[in-house]
Amino acid sequence: MNTFLRGKRIFLLAILAMAISAGNLAAEDKPTPLKHLLKVSIKGSVPEQGGSMSLFGPAVGASLRELCDSIQKAASDEKVGGLVLDLGSAAVGTAQGQELRRALIGFRKSGKKSYCHLATGGTGSYLLASACSEVSLHPAGGLELTGPGAQFMHFHGLLKKVGVTFQELRMGRYKSALESYTRDEPSEPVLEEMHAILDDLYEDQVSALAENRGLKPLVVRGHIDQRMFSPADAKKAGLVDHVEFEDEFLARVRGEGDQAMKVVDSTKKKEVKLEGLTGLMTLFNELFGSPKKKAGSKKEKIALIYALGAISTGAEGQSLLSFGGMTSETMVKAIRKAREDKTVKAVVLRVDSPGGSALASDFIWREIVLTRKVKPVVVSMGNVAASGGYYIACPANWIVAESGTITGSIGVIGAITSMKGLYDKAGLKVTTITRGKRGDLIDGYGKISPEGRKLIMKEMQRIYDDFLSHVAKGRKLPKKAVASIAEGRVWTGKQAHKLGLVDELGGLDTALAKARELSKTPETAELMILPESSGGMFDFLPGIRAGALLEHALQDLPLEARQALRSVSWISSALGRERVLAVMPWSFRIRWAD
Repeated sequence: MNTFLRGKRIFLLAILAMAISAGNLAAEDKPTPLKHLLKVSIKGSVPEQGGSMSLFGPAVGASLRELCDSIQKAASDEKVGGLVLDLGSAAVGTAQGQELRRALIGFRKSGKKSYCHLATGGTGSYLLASACSEVSLHPAGGLELTGPGAQFMHFHGLLKKVGVTFQELRMGRYKSALESYTRDEPSEPVLEEMHAILDDLYEDQVSALAENRGLKPLVVRGHIDQRMFSPADAKKAGLVDHVEFEDEFLARVRGEGDQAMKVVDSTKKKEVKLEGLTGLMTLFNELFGSPKKKAGSKKEKIALIYALGAISTGAEGQSLLSFGGMTSETMVKAIRKAREDKTVKAVVLRVDSPGGSALASDFIWREIVLTRKVKPVVVSMGNVAASGGYYIACPANWIVAESGTITGSIGVIGAITSMKGLYDKAGLKVTTITRGKRGDLIDGYGKISPEGRKLIMKEMQRIYDDFLSHVAKGRKLPKKAVASIAEGRVWTGKQAHKLGLVDELGGLDTALAKARELSKTPETAELMILPESSGGMFDFLPGIRAGALLEHALQDLPLEARQALRSVSWISSALGRERVLAVMPWSFRIRWAD
């Protein structure tokens, strides 16, 4: 009996060995799947939130988060053998560029190679390209490296010619948003803070380029001073690795023969066909909002709320001058939804805003305060989170910013637009009849009386004091300490971190990780993206994609002209509704040589 069992055991073991051997042979015979190169395309500006189709052109490109996710996932994807970065005509903001660069550096650390071919490059595009393992340059192209700079545009002389003047009211000597309309050149406080900002950004630029290319900072400074590089000079200086045509570049990085890798564009948007009834419905949904989806899953979630653009009171689409900014009603609704949803364990507020209405900012601030009482709130700052943008951020549990983020600008401004000069030139006369002791504080021409100025300044002082108190309480700082760094002064994210206005340097991923940590939520938690698109045709009709339509209408104008029109139209529109604003200086922009 024992002999029989022993023989049976040996037989079964033999069968098992044969099966394993056969399996191994089959595995050996199975061809190894070819890896591919992931193509990440960045063309034009990078939207913060997932874009939609434009009425006048192709779909908006991949959002910042989509781009970073693609790069990060590719680093651990066994099917991805490398990455090709296609910058096209990329126009990326400073903070966005820092976040994308960090994702590219992370990909390099995975051991996989990344490649970028530039037809020609300026500082902005090269900062991203140099984060790749190899950089190629077109033989007829070149590099132009410059340090950061600022341009100021003043409309005072133009407005004076047509008889329009602004009577500026401000809280804080650095609160310069209206200097473009009241002065012909920047004031000393503005120049002071701008020099400090540019110094900080310049050091970041030098450090990033030195790390990316393995160069000494002193060498990088010399390259920036030289500015212009031919392809041969760029290669000799160690700024690029190859000088080659794009077809030569692709052939080289793909490899040859049977082992040649296919290039897969993960960021390519699906083409939208507008033919027939289906196309009509697609266009309708894009313009007026898709039908509301059914209630989501009961899984734990992190709410990611996008607070983008200038802040104004009212509801979405009420103003044709909003240029796609955020409204108080839309933001309040989104924050409340996240707060009241029991499956949402934490909120991440992504802020990219220069501020706007002080009243609208307070509406949003209040909702953040209420939400923090029941669940963690983490703020992630984009390119700009200043004035009203910082107002809504300050009550959060934790604030994350990139070193190149522009933030601060804690202060308020007001102005009265006087049209008397214009009316006189046009031969217009205004007769005003009022009741009450103070009915004529501002006359029909927009001229303010001394008493009117005093009353408005008193109201601005109250709002400014509230702003300081909110920041002091939210940041757990003495009010005097906040006052000393306020006065409308603008800071970089790195400077703000040292001052205690920001808790941590990093991007959206850093903020999401902190939200999960504070709420003890696993990485598998779903993301709830807010605000949701409008579902009502007639609710949205007054301003059908107003910002998008106007942006398209302006896109062929010179950059300076677009900037002027945006600035004048928004400020004029806002001042027509409210006397007190919380906006950062609209009179300057940071620019590179791209």
